[in-house]
Amino acid sequence: MNKPLSVLNNHPHIWRAREKKQSEAKFSLGFPHLDKALNGGVASTGLVRIASLTGVGELSLFKEVICGHRTHKLVVFINPPGLLQSPWLENLGLNAQQVLVVKASSQQESLWAAEQCLKSSACHCVVLWSNAVGQKAARRLQVAATHNDALCLLYTPQQRISQQNTNASALPIALDLALLGEPHTLSISIRKQRHGWPKDNIVIPHQWTPDNRAIKWAMAHNTLSDQALHSVS
Repeated sequence: MNKPLSVLNNHPHIWRAREKKQSEAKFSLGFPHLDKALNGGVASTGLVRIASLTGVGELSLFKEVICGHRTHKLVVFINPPGLLQSPWLENLGLNAQQVLVVKASSQQESLWAAEQCLKSSACHCVVLWSNAVGQKAARRLQVAATHNDALCLLYTPQQRISQQNTNASALPIALDLALLGEPHTLSISIRKQRHGWPKDNIVIPHQWTPDNRAIKWAMAHNTLSDQALHSVS
């Protein structure tokens, strides 16, 4: 009986809380308190799921991650909840010439597009909005990102995560976060992280729009036709 247990105990995919943190390339989010809870920041590759309302600062939170690394590669936005404006992206720190926007007609097409972008090795980060990512799709995105030196940020509606909370930890992903916007702050809960513990209510200073209906309306009704962004449907 000791031999099988010994083999299992030495398996490289098993992490024990008593062990020292394993060395892994991380991208800092720029908030020391949050980076500490994440053992140095966000993994440089893999799939990260973020449950959040639109407009609370969910993209700005990852500003350093999206804009500060592998700047020679593309950043791809797939099915964003509104029309992305090049001035806003430039203000965020992104070169609009390095941005590609993909508009898929179905959830299945958006997942396929995300996987192909990650496999291309031309992308630094793929930002995907979807509410239909199961275990199989998550595993494919995780593998594609990890094997091609890329990061995939998956944004999911907050209520969708709440409904599936019992299965949240089962997804094969590097990191699972939930965001809650409050006036002048952003509260982050770490639902799952590789080689680390979950942690609730990490509060960081952050400016956001208290009522995101205004920003969603503006994005949906924007009529500017002179767009510098590369877009495919």
